[in-house]
Amino acid sequence: ITAERLALVGDAAHGIHPIAGQGVNVGFRDVAALVEVLVEGKRLGLDMGDPALLSRYERWRSLDTMMVSIATDALTHLFGLPGGAANAARRFGLSTVDKVPTLKNWFMAEARGESGKVPRLLHGEMA
Repeated sequence: ITAERLALVGDAAHGIHPIAGQGVNVGFRDVAALVEVLVEGKRLGLDMGDPALLSRYERWRSLDTMMVSIATDALTHLFGLPGGAANAARRFGLSTVDKVPTLKNWFMAEARGESGKVPRLLHGEMA
């Protein structure tokens, strides 16, 4: 998602299935991470288009975007399965997550992008 003097963000950088509406959230995290990397590079006197600097952004964002992509693909397949047994399994799974606060909170934090290294801008702090 980066090259010399180029960094892609959001839908330009990732193909995320729209099933869970996570594309815009991933894009916001991309922008916040890129801003933080560029500001830090500027503070260090680095060229903001340097591939080594931009690769920091790419490495930072790779795990989050991969996890969101895997999760949305899994949801697409799970909710695309036909039949009564699949319906029962989905209902059981959703009900279980809803009734187990620790599990529910984990899924919600993941969906909000609050795990791992979160860009300062998303906490309302200056980059």
